[in-house]
Amino acid sequence: MYYLRKEPEAKTLPEIRKTDGTVIPERPYMSDDRAVYKHSDFARFYRGGFTGLDGRYQGMKVYTCKTLKRILELRESTLRATNELFDVYDETGKVDVKEKNNE
Repeated sequence: MYYLRKEPEAKTLPEIRKTDGTVIPERPYMSDDRAVYKHSDFARFYRGGFTGLDGRYQGMKVYTCKTLKRILELRESTLRATNELFDVYDETGKVDVKEKNNE
């Protein structure tokens, strides 16, 4: 079973120049551990904090599917909609998509 997850990462947010002349300096930012969820009653997908494959996020379960093709389609549509690239995982960990596509 494949699922989409994005592990936390450290970023540096650039400085912001406000219209009144003040400047908010560069600052570190740590993103959350996130996954793609699907509610059983709705046809939409949601992004939320990853609590494990058995964990729930506001009543939704992590969306999993059996085929790599379907999870890659969802990954591309999520990238287009949110500009956030998720990694593909299975039960054993992160999947090397390039290697799997060559098989």
